[in-house]
Amino acid sequence: MLTVTDLHKTFRAVKREVHALNGVSFAVNAGEVVALLGANGAGKTTTMRMIVGLMLPDTGQVRLEGFAPGSRGYTTRLGALLDTARSSASRLSVLENLEYTAALRGLPPKLGKARALELCAELGLSDKVQAPAQTLSKGMHSKLALANAIIHDPVCVLLDEPTLGLDLEAADALEARVLQMARSGKAVLLTTHQMEVAQRLADRVVILVGGRVLLDQPKGVLLSQFGAQTYRVTLQDAPSDLNLEFPHTVHGHTLTVTLPDADGLYALFEQLRPHAVMNIEKLDADLGTVFRRVMHADVQP
Repeated sequence: MLTVTDLHKTFRAVKREVHALNGVSFAVNAGEVVALLGANGAGKTTTMRMIVGLMLPDTGQVRLEGFAPGSRGYTTRLGALLDTARSSASRLSVLENLEYTAALRGLPPKLGKARALELCAELGLSDKVQAPAQTLSKGMHSKLALANAIIHDPVCVLLDEPTLGLDLEAADALEARVLQMARSGKAVLLTTHQMEVAQRLADRVVILVGGRVLLDQPKGVLLSQFGAQTYRVTLQDAPSDLNLEFPHTVHGHTLTVTLPDADGLYALFEQLRPHAVMNIEKLDADLGTVFRRVMHADVQP
């Protein structure tokens, strides 16, 4: 479906060069939600701009079902929600915005209007079709932005921070729509700093660090690998002199530690002496924990 192959990009400024991308490669398959994660400056925005066609790589390529960015075949297959604040004309009504976008995407007027009304009904915008976009709440504006992105029924959808700033109800509705798109066979590429959103939606996780792909794994595999040996240990006294060889965090009397394997428990108890262990609990990993370990502890599965 969508393939990103060996993207390189260097930005040149006075007296220095910034290597934004250094060989980024991954794919998004039909019916799959892929979360593209990374800290600020990791290369997510540059990658997304290249996929949309707003920026050219120095080397490498992007293809969607064999079509290159900028081609008619590519633009008719791709939908993108990159900036909800700029995704619609503020003075046009909801319906006018959608009809305009449909015309830009090559839909005949009659089909464009029918598709617009259909999406308004699906996304809960039916009572806002004549309202100017500038009068919409943030949640309603996000729904309009999504409708604009998929008005032409693309096979691949890009979503950049789609739930940022939304209230719980609006975020839940948008997430449900994303899952529905994947179930219908669309390829979805999602970027977000909200790890709980990525965990709920993603089938696969790609983590960028320094313009490179550090991890590209199915979410379930990734969580299993990182969570297999993570423990919460409660000590009798708050430790002040711990010297552990394992990645860990300390909060008061509680220690969260990740071991390389089950045998590491024996070494952990030895290293905790003379602190008295009151309780030990094996934890399930979450994507936020995985991300922090990858970014700050340089731990890889």
